[in-house]
Amino acid sequence: MRLPAGRHSHIGRGRAYWSSVRGLTLFAALLGSATVGCVELGVITDGTSVSVGRPSHGYLRDGHRLPDRGEGFVTREPWKQRGNRYGTDELLDLVTGVGRRLATQPGPRLVVADLSGPNGGESRKWHRSHQSGRDVDLVYFMRDAQGMPFEADAMRVFDPHGKARDESGITVDIPRTWLLVKELVSAHEATVQWVFMYEPIAQKLLEHARANDEPEALIARVRLALKQPGDSAPHHDHMHVRVYCSDRDRSLGCVDIGPMELYALRESERAAAGEYAAIVALFLGDATHTIATEVLATATAAVDAEPPTVVATTTPAPAPTGEAAAAVTVTNPAGGAPRPVSAVMGVPRDLPSLGRMLRRPFDRIFERRWP
Repeated sequence: MRLPAGRHSHIGRGRAYWSSVRGLTLFAALLGSATVGCVELGVITDGTSVSVGRPSHGYLRDGHRLPDRGEGFVTREPWKQRGNRYGTDELLDLVTGVGRRLATQPGPRLVVADLSGPNGGESRKWHRSHQSGRDVDLVYFMRDAQGMPFEADAMRVFDPHGKARDESGITVDIPRTWLLVKELVSAHEATVQWVFMYEPIAQKLLEHARANDEPEALIARVRLALKQPGDSAPHHDHMHVRVYCSDRDRSLGCVDIGPMELYALRESERAAAGEYAAIVALFLGDATHTIATEVLATATAAVDAEPPTVVATTTPAPAPTGEAAAAVTVTNPAGGAPRPVSAVMGVPRDLPSLGRMLRRPFDRIFERRWP
């Protein structure tokens, strides 16, 4: 039986289509066999983390695992076994950076409890939040019955006076816990939105700060961050730290819940210090990048009370060598002649990764190899 011409041509096109598919499949198989290991193409990531959604309704893409111990911090066995050891790059940078700075002060290490699961998401067995890689639980620093600091071996419930309810005589180490909170709120690695804790302990920290003549601006900033949540446990056995979405994660679906004052404050400080000059310089060449780093380091240290005005002009050059084709001065509002920046400095240790700051959705594709 002879098929109508239209039907016949349709079948012919179908056969040609499936022949093409088989050919492409064979080509892909040969390509895969020619490489070492298997390759997953088209994964939307560049290896850095992405926090997606809200802390209580979200997930974590390409989160990284916090080491069980590091400079100035440690994790105890109960939290190791839970497996909630993952967070965003920014959160891990925060924990390790704060631990490193605390280690320069005499005292016990910081005990780190839960972060998020490997891919974030819901884990109601342990937490209602901690879903998007931006939350971490920290154990209060403690003193024993004799008033001596010791490294916490577990969470303990404290009463409004900061004494353990188990009648062990253990108390919250207010001075070192204040040092921890101060480091968290002032850290460059990530901007802290909340430090959830028991309000009586928060009041003791603030009283300690005032008694020791801490700057009023710092105390006010800490007060904005400290909060006893009204819809969950009172946090009288640990503190719970949450960081804001990074700028790029926000563009990829990360959602902040609650006040944005501390984020706005940090952004204004970064702009005043000229930190964004490093981003601009990345597009202008390595030589200008070095100049921008010098500007940032000098501007940050030049004036304590009022940020300096940074003026930079650059002369484009295809491949600058020796002295960069740039003239850079730092003007101090308090007076004095403009000062040239000439010393060669490295990138500050706590400067956030430029790769993360410049991340875009369209450049997040790479080849991931399976073992």
